[in-house]
Amino acid sequence: MSDLNKIFTFLFVITVTVDLAQAAQFKPDWVSRQPHNREYYIGIGFSEKNDVNKDYARQAKNNALNELASEITINISSEIVDVITVQSGLSATDFRSEVQSSTKASLEGYELVDMWEDDREYWVYYRLSKVEYERRKREKLEKALNLSKDLFVKAKERERQNDPAESMILYKQSFAPIQNYLGESLLTDYEGSKIYLQNEIYSSLQSLLGRIDLRAVKSNLKGKVGRPLSEPVSVRAVYISPDGKERGVQNLPLKFSFVRGSGDLVTNLRTDRAGFARSRLSKITATDKIQIVKAEVDLVSAAENDTSNRIIRVILNNLTIPNARVILNITGLTVYLQSSEKNLGKPLDVLSITPRIKNWLSQRGFTFVDDIGKADFMIELVAASRQGSKMFGQYAAYVDLEITAIDLTTGEELFSNAMTNIKGMQLNYDKAGMEAFDNTFDKLKEELLPKFVNSIHK
Repeated sequence: MSDLNKIFTFLFVITVTVDLAQAAQFKPDWVSRQPHNREYYIGIGFSEKNDVNKDYARQAKNNALNELASEITINISSEIVDVITVQSGLSATDFRSEVQSSTKASLEGYELVDMWEDDREYWVYYRLSKVEYERRKREKLEKALNLSKDLFVKAKERERQNDPAESMILYKQSFAPIQNYLGESLLTDYEGSKIYLQNEIYSSLQSLLGRIDLRAVKSNLKGKVGRPLSEPVSVRAVYISPDGKERGVQNLPLKFSFVRGSGDLVTNLRTDRAGFARSRLSKITATDKIQIVKAEVDLVSAAENDTSNRIIRVILNNLTIPNARVILNITGLTVYLQSSEKNLGKPLDVLSITPRIKNWLSQRGFTFVDDIGKADFMIELVAASRQGSKMFGQYAAYVDLEITAIDLTTGEELFSNAMTNIKGMQLNYDKAGMEAFDNTFDKLKEELLPKFVNSIHK
């Protein structure tokens, strides 16, 4: 190495050393060493600064608050954990994790102590007074407990007045204020006794649901694929009061859904004054011969503007919900098939495409009839072959095909399509024409017939 290069190398090392020393001189101690303070929870957040990461300040703050929240010790008694895991089906680990997440989400009262940055790094330092945190927590917990208890008392009153729909909604709403405090005991006074509020809400709601009976008006209905059900899927909600009397439940939210099969179904309804709800099925889209529709009390979406957290939603989903089922006996649509098949201008004595179309569609639930008056729709098929060229002792023929389907109830054209120039090659024109018919059906079942079925069932 030349003397000049040695000088440049020496100067470079000196420059870098000075820069690092200056950077270290201005970097605060809390960046490199986590502070500790008995009076505060502390969170230090870092984010890298580069051309890609433009949101580094927000990321650093989030990291700091996550660290701050993780310092807050959450003590949950094993008894509470056992109760919640039974009610919700969540594991103890998942429950504790959810409580920790809600603690982070509800943080307030923290303050920015300091921040530091250079060209590559961004650091922030937040703290939260332990005394202030406990004071705010007690205030919020007391407020939440009082609000939840007020809703619970109103739910009890509506239940005594034989209004189960409103009582159910109030019970559900009473979970909301305390949803971030399910790790607390929530002990309160009610009618001269001490109760654990979250447990009392749960058991009261389950007891109420146990006295609601959902009954199918007709347990079996008949229908056809691609057609509306001739009558609605109807259920009645009955409330069996403690004195044994039965009453129709008015304004009860219900959800209708397919357990098996599919169709265009009205899914969300409320019962009328007599407790009835009727869901219209405007079209059956599945081809299953036996389909099942379930109606159930819609507890999860019973209240408007629902903001329940995951624990509450899982608890509600884990309750035993009243439901009723209706069996649908479904038959395929009846078809009248009118066809014309000509090979080189002559009608075929034994049709080529028509019987194969019937077999293909029969396997997909369609039924063919000879009386057009008994058909749901008509298919008209026209297929004809024509001569092509002759080359090296081989003869070519081509088939052109048109297919149309008409709804015989409405007169509406449901489907119309065509294929042209489907080629066949054989030792003479007649055989070439028949081979073209074979090739036409192969293409028909791959392209047009699936589209036709979709147009009928959609």
